[in-house]
Amino acid sequence: MSYNIDFGSWGAVFAVPSSVVDKGLKLASESQLKVLLYLLRHSGESVTDESVSQALGIHTEDVRDAITYWADKGLLVRLSDSITLPTDSPAKSVSGLSDAAKEQPTAPANSEKRPRPISRATKPEPAYVAKRLKTDKNIVFLMDEAQRILSKVLSNTDVATLLMLHDTDGLPIEVILMLMEHCIQIGKGNMRYIERTGINWASEGITTITLAEEKIKRYSESTTAWATVCAVFGLHLSGTPTKKQLEFSDIWINNWKFSEDMLRLAYERCVDTKGELNLSYINGILRRWNEQSLRKPEDVINADSVKSEKTKKNQKKSAGTDASYDIDEYENFSIFDD
Repeated sequence: MSYNIDFGSWGAVFAVPSSVVDKGLKLASESQLKVLLYLLRHSGESVTDESVSQALGIHTEDVRDAITYWADKGLLVRLSDSITLPTDSPAKSVSGLSDAAKEQPTAPANSEKRPRPISRATKPEPAYVAKRLKTDKNIVFLMDEAQRILSKVLSNTDVATLLMLHDTDGLPIEVILMLMEHCIQIGKGNMRYIERTGINWASEGITTITLAEEKIKRYSESTTAWATVCAVFGLHLSGTPTKKQLEFSDIWINNWKFSEDMLRLAYERCVDTKGELNLSYINGILRRWNEQSLRKPEDVINADSVKSEKTKKNQKKSAGTDASYDIDEYENFSIFDD
């Protein structure tokens, strides 16, 4: 009888340097750890930043940021044609990465960028931020104006966030400033909201002053419409309206052009039928009225009257078909007639 040790998944392993834990683990993001493990696993193979991005499901900019992060920690070494591990590492070099992945660019590329997933935001490292502030007067201008708009001194995280919106997400400086002014005006001047909104703008392609102005205008119209709906429905304005609330009120007032009287009528019918406020149900009522070109409460009442009469006639017709006598004649007949 012979025996064999079943190593299972331990049959294929690769080395991870201790310095990963000692130097970089505490501050490393999820995407940075993913990239490093992928490169270690595929050491000696020809890979590109695009192939790493596709394999891990992260944006190519995040791949490049991750490589820069580990290079700054001394775990990767930039050479002329490849990214390698230090000479004392048992792993082989990782070749084939594009030049953009080997070294953080000193200025953002002008080429069109694919929208980056919001959940995978990777901010630039402090060393790179300091370098950009020393070499790019436009970035200095952005930070100075941001401090003026926010009325505070920017933290290192704030600076990294704004630089990320410019470099990674591709928002021009003037658009970022417009975005910040807009967030201040609506009472959402915290950097987290500015970051989230900026990434959304970038994903929607809002990268010019004209498009930014249109976006802000549409938001203003939607919030004004929601305020009108709240007043008609007797709702108290508290907090920021949800996306669905803004969409409903915008289409009711700005698209379908319904008056407050029509909104109130739809609200009353909803509460009478459902016993509670239901925006989706109200939307269904208003959609039907819009399709029927009903614009005044009296139009709705007349349409209901016509529908009611038609229903009664259909019921009578159906009853007459099933019965062996004519209902109308029977109602006109009296046994007391001669």
